[in-house]
Amino acid sequence: MQVISRLQLPNTLDTSDLYLKLEGNPSIDFDAHKVILHQSDKISFNTYFNSIYESFYTQYTILNEFKYQLKLTGAFKVVAYRERFENQKELIKSERVENQDLSNYVEFSLPLLKSSPDAGRIYLEITCLSEDGLFVEGSLVTQQEKVRDVNLAIITCTFKKEAYVTKTVNAITLDNLLQNKKFKLFVVDNGKTLKQSDFNDSRVTLVPNRNVGGSGGFTKGLIEALQSGVYTHFLFMDDDIDLDSEVIYKLFSLYEYGKQDFAIAGSMLDLYRKHILYEAGALYNKYTDKEGNVKDSDFATVPLKHEADLSDSSALNSLLLEDNIDYGAFWFFAFSKEVVDNIGLPLPFFIKIDDMEFGLRVKQYLNQPIVAFPSIAVWHEPFYAKNPGWDAYYCMRNMLVTNAIHGYSKYWVALKNLSGAVIYNLLLFDYNNASIFIKAFDDFLAGPDFIKQNDAEILHTQICKYSKSHKTQTATPSSVNLDKDYKITKVGKVQKLVSLLTLNGHLLPSFMIRDESAFISYPRIEAQRDSICKAFSNKRIVMKVNDIPVLYQNELDQRAAFSILSAWMKSVVKTTLQWSNINKQWKEAADEFTSLEFWQTYLKPRQS
Repeated sequence: MQVISRLQLPNTLDTSDLYLKLEGNPSIDFDAHKVILHQSDKISFNTYFNSIYESFYTQYTILNEFKYQLKLTGAFKVVAYRERFENQKELIKSERVENQDLSNYVEFSLPLLKSSPDAGRIYLEITCLSEDGLFVEGSLVTQQEKVRDVNLAIITCTFKKEAYVTKTVNAITLDNLLQNKKFKLFVVDNGKTLKQSDFNDSRVTLVPNRNVGGSGGFTKGLIEALQSGVYTHFLFMDDDIDLDSEVIYKLFSLYEYGKQDFAIAGSMLDLYRKHILYEAGALYNKYTDKEGNVKDSDFATVPLKHEADLSDSSALNSLLLEDNIDYGAFWFFAFSKEVVDNIGLPLPFFIKIDDMEFGLRVKQYLNQPIVAFPSIAVWHEPFYAKNPGWDAYYCMRNMLVTNAIHGYSKYWVALKNLSGAVIYNLLLFDYNNASIFIKAFDDFLAGPDFIKQNDAEILHTQICKYSKSHKTQTATPSSVNLDKDYKITKVGKVQKLVSLLTLNGHLLPSFMIRDESAFISYPRIEAQRDSICKAFSNKRIVMKVNDIPVLYQNELDQRAAFSILSAWMKSVVKTTLQWSNINKQWKEAADEFTSLEFWQTYLKPRQS
């Protein structure tokens, strides 16, 4: 009998709706991991983590015979339901069970799983019939034989986040059910602040590394694992995630019973809104219009199943509709050794877009199968809560390289997007960001030799300084929260036109600039943002960005704006002559940059 997954109980109250729902007056003992029930109380596993997503199992694995082993005491009615994409609910089995000995399991067999279009989402509901009852644990098991043994290399890259990474490592190594699985954790320490003695488990290997970013760290760990020659699969996993180790166990089961080779893109749940799905895989060079239609658009990405409320059963049913995923992010991305043997290593991007580009190659080789298997997910800090500034450089430079390699590099489209980014940031008096986009563009135009000739660690230090070079911009910690009565400011067409024609006041004579500040609310939802033209003829912009506990103040600087515009025009002129040749160079360099030989040299410190 093989355990496929467990009926997980929540560790904290704020995540409980993702594991179970209670009716009546039952209570969860979080410390003892049990649910205490009384007569008529009900536990429903109609939840994100504890549902069986039938169509995914039947499409990607040989699994179709399941039964539950339940550890409980008392008398209960156990019922299994199937819900489909259209929210149709079907009773598939009901049975009365009774048990008084926790050393024994009660078994509850399910009918054979169905394939699409009849497949759905299956879950249990358990109602207490006795005066008192206790639910301790449950497992989903099968008698089917595995297709293969899996030996998993789990690779995480960290930079001075000791508390995060040790918590993640401990969650995996202390999981009892994982003790019988073959795996090893490679902790790549880009900050060199950890010691091997920080990890009291022989299955953890600490790999000191230079700070060559996430792509360099993940690749260093992958090379270490490949050299062992024993691993069938690899998992890239961020260091600062909040992980339920059950997802690692589910990952093993999917690969052990897999019909074919496929990569798994773990979903990202919002760390600050625990029940909200931020992304379940993503699309490359696409955008979503106001009607929700996905359309082609260079330099854009679409996070799939974005903002789904996983406490809602209809949202869970929508997960049954599988997307044609282009890539999965490296907060949790698993793939086989066969994939690496055929597509090579990630590109030396330092950070940002490395997972996107790697995913595009994975998808091309596997002829699509990147799977966002529902319930394979981690919590991660959402992007709307971050604003480091320097990351804009890597986003732009690496997207340009990716477009060049994968044949999406159109001159006028690139010029339009970059010009728009530069102008938009000038309108916000954000000279640092405007400059960083031009720097990214110029470094792309320098061609592949730029990567070969520049030490990534030194370059990153320079980029961080460059992103703060304009002293007219400051950031101040603040607990300012806008109340529900705050009114968003939109402007009319005339003011908008005048603002654009004068670059939001940059082209006005100095006596027309008021020594005042315009407050701009800049949340992640575009429709709820203030118009940036609100700042027209003001000296300063004070900006509240998303939920970041900081106020950003940008002060108008006409000289800086003109200098940036001049630099941009020079880049545009240079681009006209070099565009086709530079794109060809990046495309031709891809094989070299993804080779073991290149990376072995790249990871070494450069000679001064």
